[in-house]
Amino acid sequence: MHEYVSARVSAPILHHSVRVGSFARLIAESEHIDIPEDMVWGAALLHDVGTAAGASSPLRFEVTGANAAAELLAAQSELSGAQVQEVWDAIALHTSPHIAEARGGLTRVIRLGVLMDFGEDILPDATELRRKQESEWPRADIERVLADAVVQQVLEVPEKAPPASWPHNLYTAHLQNPRHTGVNPAF
Repeated sequence: MHEYVSARVSAPILHHSVRVGSFARLIAESEHIDIPEDMVWGAALLHDVGTAAGASSPLRFEVTGANAAAELLAAQSELSGAQVQEVWDAIALHTSPHIAEARGGLTRVIRLGVLMDFGEDILPDATELRRKQESEWPRADIERVLADAVVQQVLEVPEKAPPASWPHNLYTAHLQNPRHTGVNPAF
């Protein structure tokens, strides 16, 4: 799966995905949530593959990524149909505040892993855990790279940014200042 992802996304997005997997495993352990490791790693590694997969689809990157992940996992893993659906849910909902956390299980730990990678102190030793992960898997300007990948897709297929979605917020901020070169203000 690592090879599949690394062949499709940029190094910053791959590194972010690995960090999310590591954080999600630790969060699951700390919250006593029993999730098979292959499900955590499948969801974590594939959660942003939609920034590359299905670029011409009118669906949000989260949904195109979830679809690609489900197809890959159904063909190349021993996960059950219900487990593949859990991975799909975790990927499709990872940018949905409150919903993903309330959903529980895999969806919750992937969302919290993403938040932890972007600076929220989900675990008591979050700062040290981030430092350790970032020494192995550098951030490489992930906030800018990820936002730019999402906005680029929306510029090509505007339907990918429905109102009240994270892609829409990024796109709107881009339209307000298209010459901005740093991290998208809506990140």
